[in-house]
Amino acid sequence: MVKYEKIESDGKLPIKLIRFINDLNGPIEKHWHNSIEIVVPLSGKGSAWINGKTYDYVGMNLNEGGHDIFIVNSKSIHSFESYKEDIPYYGYVLQINYDFLKTVYFQIDQINFIQHPGHQISRKVKQMIWELDETYQCQSEYKNALIMSKIYEIIFYLLENATSSKENCVENKSEKNKKRITEIVNYIGQHYQDDLCIQDIANHFSISNNHLSKLFKENLNITVKTYLTSVRIKYVKKDLLETDLPLIDIAISNGFPNLKSLNREMEKACNMTASKYRKTVKKVKNMWNNRIWHKFG
Repeated sequence: MVKYEKIESDGKLPIKLIRFINDLNGPIEKHWHNSIEIVVPLSGKGSAWINGKTYDYVGMNLNEGGHDIFIVNSKSIHSFESYKEDIPYYGYVLQINYDFLKTVYFQIDQINFIQHPGHQISRKVKQMIWELDETYQCQSEYKNALIMSKIYEIIFYLLENATSSKENCVENKSEKNKKRITEIVNYIGQHYQDDLCIQDIANHFSISNNHLSKLFKENLNITVKTYLTSVRIKYVKKDLLETDLPLIDIAISNGFPNLKSLNREMEKACNMTASKYRKTVKKVKNMWNNRIWHKFG
């Protein structure tokens, strides 16, 4: 279910810094909020879903470089899910008040932050958020001023290195459309395992195929078919990693009519067949399980 989340700031500060350690036991439901959100996975594995696009991630600590951060724009529908692993799952979430951002950069409504920036940008932002957390621990009477200086540093860095014009980004056109697309996304999430097609979805919501396609294009910048397939592939990947079920069983249980159909979509999404993906991710999993992980100090 997609829901609105109200963000409470840290005291009088226009931000909220969250440190999470092993507290994401199940998927975070699709939701949205006005604040900008920066998610920094440092350890563990999972997937991020942001405005119709799914990203797998493997968090690693700062000294090892790690994989990328995620930036969730204001009012973007998103969710996160960690995979059940022996590896500790931890990281940071930084939420920045949108009204405050407007005071920093008055043209903020004309841009979006790139939701999945490259490795170099991610590494720099990780380092700055790490330093922000250290500032939270200091005992100086100027602590809030020091925190704000770090926040300005993060914002200015992102403005210079990780933005694009809004006309090229996903944007929800209206609250009415947001409510309708939310209902449809929830419905697909509940029925992706069925023999579901675009016509079935349109019929369920008493709208035309064209109107359904327009809703997805305008709100999520993706076709209905592509979104439905991405949901199915997400759960296929999870089954390939976490189970030893036969490939044909995984295909059928996730809405694909046969193994050939599944492999065709896996090739598009991952450049490899389901069998090769299973071997690859399980090899990586074994490598990770042999590592020594450190919790925050």
